[in-house]
Amino acid sequence: MHAKLDTPSFSARQLLFSEQQKSHQQRYNRLAVVRLLVFGATLVGGWWVYQISSVWLWLVLGLGFAFFVILLKKHRQIARERDLCRHLAAVNEDEIARLNLTFLRTETGQQFAVPNHAYGHDLDIFGDHSLFRLLNRARTQAGMNTLAQWLLYPADDIEISVRQTAVAELKPLLDWRQNLEATALLETNTGLPTTFLQNWIDTPDSTVVRRLRHWRWLPLLTVGLIIAALTGVLPWVYAIALLGLHGYITAQILPLVKAYSEQSEQLVKTLKSYGILLQQIERQGFESSKLKQLQRQLSSTDQRASAAIGSLATLTENLNFRLNVYFFMAVGLPTLWDLQWITQIENWKKTHRHQLMNWVAVLGEIEALASLAGFAYANSATVFPDISAEPLRVEARALAHPLIAAQQRVANHFTIKGLGQTVVITGSNMSGKSTFLRTVGLNVVLALAGSVVCAEAFVCSRLRVYTSMRTQDSLQENTSSFYAELKRLQTLLQLTQQINPPVLYFLDEILKGTNSADRHNGAKALIAQLHQKSASGFVSTHDLELGELAAQHPFIENYSFNSTFKDGKLLFDYTLTPGICREFNAAALMRQIGIEME
Repeated sequence: MHAKLDTPSFSARQLLFSEQQKSHQQRYNRLAVVRLLVFGATLVGGWWVYQISSVWLWLVLGLGFAFFVILLKKHRQIARERDLCRHLAAVNEDEIARLNLTFLRTETGQQFAVPNHAYGHDLDIFGDHSLFRLLNRARTQAGMNTLAQWLLYPADDIEISVRQTAVAELKPLLDWRQNLEATALLETNTGLPTTFLQNWIDTPDSTVVRRLRHWRWLPLLTVGLIIAALTGVLPWVYAIALLGLHGYITAQILPLVKAYSEQSEQLVKTLKSYGILLQQIERQGFESSKLKQLQRQLSSTDQRASAAIGSLATLTENLNFRLNVYFFMAVGLPTLWDLQWITQIENWKKTHRHQLMNWVAVLGEIEALASLAGFAYANSATVFPDISAEPLRVEARALAHPLIAAQQRVANHFTIKGLGQTVVITGSNMSGKSTFLRTVGLNVVLALAGSVVCAEAFVCSRLRVYTSMRTQDSLQENTSSFYAELKRLQTLLQLTQQINPPVLYFLDEILKGTNSADRHNGAKALIAQLHQKSASGFVSTHDLELGELAAQHPFIENYSFNSTFKDGKLLFDYTLTPGICREFNAAALMRQIGIEME
């Protein structure tokens, strides 16, 4: 099976957005000249009318300033459109590279890796050349974390079904998906961890603000006394006394205000960024139950999530006017500015305490679904799997490895059904045994995450995948690679004691760290034991005697990968063949490097 490379679509879009970026840049440059001319004309015009009559000076300066502000807003809008086009071009460049399994983004997902995970390390879920990098179109930490969790922990049958429907709906929405991704790139703070948001929202309500909030009406009296003092109705002593009380109240809440202000810049930028992304989700019309349910979570109160987040950003910006010392002395102190705004911020936090991180989680889920949809769109030779209710079934037609380039993939048909089954795969070196195990494993992981798979047809039960393929020694734990493999196998046996869901295991070159006799006897005993468990799986090996067990045990089935040596070259067809391996190439390989074989 060779997947169709859909580069024309992405290439055309990259060219289109690059041209639009250039066009916006030209508009930006022209408007910069106009702004300069308006500024100069305002100064010259002001000087000229001042020579005639100073009465007209303020009118000219006011009109010139107003026009300059309008041009400034337009300038910023054009700059944003230009930068959005630049990011859209980059998104499509990333898609083109991804089709060739070249990853331009630096995120490998390694931070989400779980030590001793059931299959994460062996199946290349994370890393430089990984499933995560192939799928990931998320730009927020929430989105990347959600995608990682989906790849590590299979969903239940219902969740898989609703994800598939959502992915199918998002798949053709290329413009919307890429706009969401490019907007997240434009809003640079979206890539930051959200832990500081969680820490802030979890901070208990301030007892000081709760105690002093009833004094918010005091400025009405204070301003009245100031006016009375200015007009000579009352002496200044009353106004000064109340201003002293203002100072005391402000001093009481100052530690809280300063602590909030110190993190407010990052908070405001991040919240504004998330608000813009959430607004795009709120405005999109969705049909699938999953997407509608996520959308409803953004409007579960009287105020939409984007508007609520925008209001908090506005409250924070208003509070930060206090940082101007002249403003604070002239306005802030008489109006109890700090108390007014920190009270509203505390009220916001109390109202939305249980919603803010949920909104972030919704964005993360949408990004994860969009990532799966992007993978489906870019790879036309994929299909949504059928999730079977049978205890254990994996059936595939033209199954291929998603991390092998489409031009180089070799697809295979395969079926394993029922509990207690073992598929023994023999083969020569480099013939494709381990790759086939990863092909099946990765596609099962994709299926259980709600994604499309690299196959013409695929049926899969809900399973627990477990692998023992890349066992390594550990100096820290003082264990050899052989003992590390034994520990993996021990965990497998423990997992299979749980009946549901059954385990689908992948064991590569089983017990390779010991002598031939012990390896054969141990593998034979393990296969017999697994036959009694709620599990089925694959064992790849060079040990032909394991393949001969099929004659005695009907639950064992043999498949192989073979090679041929022709004209001094090793040839592989990477085709899964029923039966035990017929050709081995170790001797030929040793001769090639200069080892003289008899």
